[in-house]
Order: sequence, then C-alpha cells, then structure tokens
Amino acid sequence: MMTLTSAKDASASCAASPFAGRWRSSDDRLSRIDVWHGQDCRLYAKAWSTCKHDATRDCSWGTKQLEDTPSRNFRFFFYNWNNASEVLQLTLKDRDRLSVWDHIDYTSGKKVSFTVSMVKDR
Repeated sequence: MMTLTSAKDASASCAASPFAGRWRSSDDRLSRIDVWHGQDCRLYAKAWSTCKHDATRDCSWGTKQLEDTPSRNFRFFFYNWNNASEVLQLTLKDRDRLSVWDHIDYTSGKKVSFTVSMVKDR
C-alpha cells in the first residue's frame, strides 16, 4: 500500500528540531536567523543583518541549507560572497538560547571571527 501526501503535509511530518524557529540578537552584524524544515525535511536557515540604509529593518543574506553534524546541538551553514567566504556555527545552549560563531575569510587574507548570543522568538 502506498500513501500519497502533499509536500506541505510531508514537511509538517518532519522530526521536530530545537533549531527551528526565529532567533534574534541585539548585534547588528547578525540580528536574526530563521530556521525551518524544507519540503525535503532538511533544515534550512536564513541569516539577517540590520540594514545599512534603514536601521529599523533586517536585511536577508539569502537561504542556505544547514549541514548535518553528528552532534545534535550544533549545525553549520556557509555563505560565499564576492570578496569572502563565511561560515556560521549554530550551537544550542538550551531550547531558548543559541550561540552563533561567525567566521569570515576575506580574499585579501583578512580573517574576522565573532560570537553572537541569540534568543528564540515566542
């Protein structure tokens, strides 16, 4: 017997992840991260920074798939920019707190790392 379900129903049946949700910080460099299950049940994330032209809004970096890791409390995702590559490591502290380590390797050779504490929106 085969059961057909819609993509929306399939996504809803994905195993719950404590990463899923909207996370916020007071750091303009990484003001928000949204994490959700895609139709393929994989986790996806979108990072946001405070917009340079309007500090009252967040500007999206674009959607990326989270990399699975053997540990259940952290995940990675990566951005490739025209002048740098960036990796973010999301580590769950508990169900309401997330720590994000952000590391940027610029093509000029400069390297920048920082950590941002985030809380889950309710």
